[in-house]
Amino acid sequence: MSRRGARAWGIILAGGDGTRLQDLTIRIEGDKRPKQFCRMLGNESLLTQTRRRISPLFDGDEIITVVTKKHEPYYAHEFNDGKAAVIVQPDNRGTGIAIGAAILTLRELDAEAIVVSFPCDHHYRNEAAVLVPVEAGIDVAPDPSDAL
Repeated sequence: MSRRGARAWGIILAGGDGTRLQDLTIRIEGDKRPKQFCRMLGNESLLTQTRRRISPLFDGDEIITVVTKKHEPYYAHEFNDGKAAVIVQPDNRGTGIAIGAAILTLRELDAEAIVVSFPCDHHYRNEAAVLVPVEAGIDVAPDPSDAL
């Protein structure tokens, strides 16, 4: 999504270990995958739902997803579209490190980016309503080129 001179980018956080709901994910999927790679509600994983949910606001190349290497069997098929930017962390180091890694990568791609981060282990009954305040926030974010 472009606004004046700045582009908005979405960061999807998908690197968590998801241990709190592991008993449930074992029942649903038959293995110990983290909840973001589980089809908790419907036929799509929470990661797939998040990618689809935010796609109206960001072009495919304006989304960076942060994952963890050991979960590759659960997410590898998610990024076959050729447009997805993925940062693979060697290990889960928490939300702050994941966002920081994405922002450092993004600085090389678009130093004036407006950034919005999205955890992918949530579910929203009204997905369109979730995007309304996000889009409003993007619209009112200061344009970095105005600071010069």
